Amino acid sequence: MRFLNLMITIIIIFGISTLFANDVQKIYEELENLSLLNDKVAEVNNFSFSRDVANFHLDNGKLYLLSPVNGKSIAAIFKGEGTVSITPPTNISRERLYSKFQVESYNNSFDLLFLVFTDSTLSEFYQKLDFSNEWINPKFQVNIKNCMKYLYDHKDNDYNSALLQTILNNEQDGYFYAHLTKGILNKNAVFFEFNPNRTEEVSLAVRYKKGTHLDHYRKIICMFHCQEDYLSGVDLSFEKKDEIYVDKYTIDATITNRMKFSATCTLEFHGLKNSGKWIELALFDKLRINSIITDNGDTLSFFKEDESSVLWVELSEKLTKSESYTININYDGDLIYQGGKIVKIRSFNFWYPQYSTYNLKHFDITFHYPSNYDLISVGKKVSEEKLKKVKTARWVTKYPVNFAPFNMGKFKNEEFNNPSIPTLSLHLNKNLNDAKADVANSIAFYQAVYGKCKFDTLTVTEIPQFLSGQAYPGLINFYSDDFITDAVYKVYFDIDINKTDFVQLRSHEVAHQWWGCGIGSRSYHDKWLFEGLAEFSSIWFIQTSLNDTKKYFEFLTKWRNKIIKEHKLTKNKDESECPLWLGSRAPNYINYYKGGWVFHMLRNLMIDLKTYDESRFKTMMQDFYNTYKNSTATTEDFKKIVEKHMRTDMTWFFDQWVYGNEIPKYKFDYDIVKKDDGKYYAECNIEQKNVSENFKSYIPIEIDFGNNQKARIRTLVEGSGKVFELPLPQKPKKILFNILDSILCED
Repeated sequence: MRFLNLMITIIIIFGISTLFANDVQKIYEELENLSLLNDKVAEVNNFSFSRDVANFHLDNGKLYLLSPVNGKSIAAIFKGEGTVSITPPTNISRERLYSKFQVESYNNSFDLLFLVFTDSTLSEFYQKLDFSNEWINPKFQVNIKNCMKYLYDHKDNDYNSALLQTILNNEQDGYFYAHLTKGILNKNAVFFEFNPNRTEEVSLAVRYKKGTHLDHYRKIICMFHCQEDYLSGVDLSFEKKDEIYVDKYTIDATITNRMKFSATCTLEFHGLKNSGKWIELALFDKLRINSIITDNGDTLSFFKEDESSVLWVELSEKLTKSESYTININYDGDLIYQGGKIVKIRSFNFWYPQYSTYNLKHFDITFHYPSNYDLISVGKKVSEEKLKKVKTARWVTKYPVNFAPFNMGKFKNEEFNNPSIPTLSLHLNKNLNDAKADVANSIAFYQAVYGKCKFDTLTVTEIPQFLSGQAYPGLINFYSDDFITDAVYKVYFDIDINKTDFVQLRSHEVAHQWWGCGIGSRSYHDKWLFEGLAEFSSIWFIQTSLNDTKKYFEFLTKWRNKIIKEHKLTKNKDESECPLWLGSRAPNYINYYKGGWVFHMLRNLMIDLKTYDESRFKTMMQDFYNTYKNSTATTEDFKKIVEKHMRTDMTWFFDQWVYGNEIPKYKFDYDIVKKDDGKYYAECNIEQKNVSENFKSYIPIEIDFGNNQKARIRTLVEGSGKVFELPLPQKPKKILFNILDSILCED
């Protein structure tokens, strides 16, 4: 963390009012300098308290209250002997706990317990403990300093937002945080947190060593709803804890010849609940706030630490449910990089103040920029004019979207019209024809298998980020520099790249116009659903429209190899064995590669093995898209659609492949025997390993009789395996197991 004197200087430089600077300075100073109080020391013997599923027992020792923050005691530290018991309420949370500690209920002892709270903890301490004055060894203070480092978010460069909001609003909202350790300080630290403002309120985390150096990160092992939520029986996928809903953004942005960026952003929003004055927004860390005023001309206090992506805004009055508000934020900073012909937008998603990435809102954006550049944004360009060397263009969305990025460059521009697909507006540096063909063809394919694209126009732009892409409603960005030879990629980037990889990248981003933009995600858990679907869709397009089945299976093999390799690692089992349902908490390869494999397995499970007809799978995917288009969907929503078209309970499939993390290994043997009746039989033995007894798979088998005569069946394999006999009309040439790579498994 930065030294406080530097932080104070930054506050003053960026124009925060003196009164506010003093208020925030005091809070940050008090957090930075939390210290032991000599007159607030209590002997503790046999004292217990609980927070949701966590039960703490302090056998014996001393409890020290720490100095107040904003006039309230919010922290304490216990030194002595104690135990904690935490039993997560859900199967998947217990499995996550087991992946880390090899137990499903965390029970351990500690000799140091650091607490931060804005709930009833202080009252409980005062009711059951007697505090007195006592000399304290100054060396003990280092424990507090070390513990506080884990309450500072090093990614956002700010303190824990839930804690800060409570302090700023001077509220008692039920926040509770416990940092437990034993022996060498923080080496095996465990963190329990109850955050009432988070949808999944309860989490258990461990100390995380990132990279080659120690960073003070907390790595979440399991996170779940509070007990009260599970007992209520309500659909928790619809639970939201947002305080406001942004209805509209109106932005006026200026980009100079030297790529200096400044903007005024008007947020129109309404309250979703009664709350305090302070709201939290997210803004790219290189952007600085100059002023925030209301439509009435009132100047609002704010705070954004240098290099931080967290912006705190104090409203004129407490937030009121259903009340409408409008604030105008003026800001500038280092958003755009220019090097030669390359223009790079450093943040597509947070170049304007964001409240929630899941909320959909309208945008009305006006850009002023050098006329020798092209600028493209989301929505429709409703006007454009040129005055001297400056262009002014206005972009408006006709429907609410989650993000409103923009891109700049010196592009080759082309509009492509075909009545069967949306109009394409292409803005690329090179390879316009290849990119146009890939985008147009993949749109046509997805419309055939999923349904009509909801957007009348798709805008495609090129970005300089190597082999990357992003998709937004009606807008696609991707790296398009595929003129470089395969050998160059191997020599300079140490990766094997060919033109099909660019086709896959482009068609993946196009697929997001259905999965992610056409249908939105309801929570972080569903990342796999849309990334996996886009990944699968891209290789399905390559196989079908480009008639390249070989490449289709090469991609599947690459994905499987990565999944299996990580799955076999003995280290970081809590990462390599993440179930898909963890979404953004799981590594990307899980969401993309394993997610893609799930759709491949469903496709093969529904295919007609006699004719290879895929109409059931296509009908199912069209139903999913049409049912949830212009809305959001969850894993459970998709499961219902699958069950509707499979006409059976598919819990076993989702438990194994979405909520579970097992990967089977098979051994298949067979003998062809001719029995006394003169008929041939295949005596088959399938061993299924590395999975639990209730694991099952429907595995397709092909019997090849030669002369292009083949028969195919599916056989159910459960538990450790299956021995069975197949009557045959004639002696076969060979029998193939798990055809079409229908089950994700070890080789």
